[in-house]
Amino acid sequence: MKGKWSLGVSILFISLIVGILFRMSPATILKNIFLASIHPTTLQLLALIILVIFLGNLMKERGNLENIVSSLEAIIRNRRLGSIIPPAFMGLLPMPAGALFSAPMVEEFGRKMGVSSENKTLLNYWFRHIWEYIWPLYPSLILAAALLNVKVRDIILAQYPLTLAAIAAGFIFCMQKGSYPPSSRRLKPQKKTKFTKEIRALVFNTWPILAIILLVLIFKVKLLLAILTIVLIVLASSKMKGHKIFLSFKKSLSLSMILLIISVMVFKRMFEVSGAFLVISTIFSDWGVSPLIILFFAPFLAGLLTGITSAFVGIAFPILLPLIIRSQPNLTYAMLAYAGGFAGVLLSPFHLCLIVTREYFKADLRKLYKLLFLPVTFVVLVALLIV
Repeated sequence: MKGKWSLGVSILFISLIVGILFRMSPATILKNIFLASIHPTTLQLLALIILVIFLGNLMKERGNLENIVSSLEAIIRNRRLGSIIPPAFMGLLPMPAGALFSAPMVEEFGRKMGVSSENKTLLNYWFRHIWEYIWPLYPSLILAAALLNVKVRDIILAQYPLTLAAIAAGFIFCMQKGSYPPSSRRLKPQKKTKFTKEIRALVFNTWPILAIILLVLIFKVKLLLAILTIVLIVLASSKMKGHKIFLSFKKSLSLSMILLIISVMVFKRMFEVSGAFLVISTIFSDWGVSPLIILFFAPFLAGLLTGITSAFVGIAFPILLPLIIRSQPNLTYAMLAYAGGFAGVLLSPFHLCLIVTREYFKADLRKLYKLLFLPVTFVVLVALLIV
């Protein structure tokens, strides 16, 4: 839409307003914008996210994503599993509107079970997002770790109960008994040799993702080094021509994403150097409002209004740092903030995955929201119980 500001520009503008309100000189504002832009944390963050996008583009160009879908279609014979494993598996691969990759499989299995359009939409949408609390390839998780100045692994350890809660909510609320008629029996089993072949193909096409997770979680290699190593191995073993590799890398250099990351780090620095953190801490204290309410609703509103996970992290987390970080980061508080923000994202009418999934299945939005509200609430309640 013409005349509409990007999220990065909007956050940068707010950063300027913060500087002006706290009477920083133009020279000081520009100096801090520059320092935030070239800070090692910012540069590492940019490198990480560009490499993640680049790896996704390489896998798409090599046909890995199509092969993953084909293998899943061949492997899964149980109709119930067929409606949840494809979106859950594709959720491991961060990409815009990624729910569309698994939608055809969910449609096929759902049709055979007589599942409504709304329930098919819910299954595809919900299980696509169960990993977003912990999966280290998601930019929002990387961004949150950078803002809190902790390792991504620390965020994962703090937030894994949310993913467990999301999986449980999916089985409890999304796979409703009434949606699965008695005739939905296991499909005819396939030959063991073909099954083994498809499993091997699946592992072969997903090895870059599996290797990164192994390096980060088991061998505790830094995420940037792990992704860079795997990208180099993929390039070395690839038969892709140079111009295709160049085009894949060029696609990874998303100006809007680069601007968003830089603007978020500028926003954080402006709050630090202007004294806004101290003012916000005083305001929170004077209000006498429970910090849990603020920790939940600030990111929830940001997520609801943008429908973008990186947006609620980038907008709300810098403001909430006085509550989250005292002598050291309170990752339980950070977990609640993340749960609130992602609840807003899941319920947002602007969430791209929700838009394209609903359109694909031609679901009624009102009926869909009635189904979606319960699992979202369940995860939020689990987060509150942990806090």
